[in-house]
Amino acid sequence: MRYIFLTLLLLNAGVFGYYTFLHKATDNQSLAQAQASLTNPVTATNVTSELPPMIGTKK
Repeated sequence: MRYIFLTLLLLNAGVFGYYTFLHKATDNQSLAQAQASLTNPVTATNVTSELPPMIGTKK
């Protein structure tokens, strides 16, 4: 039983090391679109002129 546990432990460490250090993930189309939308600037409009006046001020 000890040998099975040690074998699974070493296998787990090997797979973890492979996917952490050696495996290079490939980008798919949806990931590329999401990254492009995050890096592109977002336009914003100033709406301060459309806000109602502060409470207690007469305008």
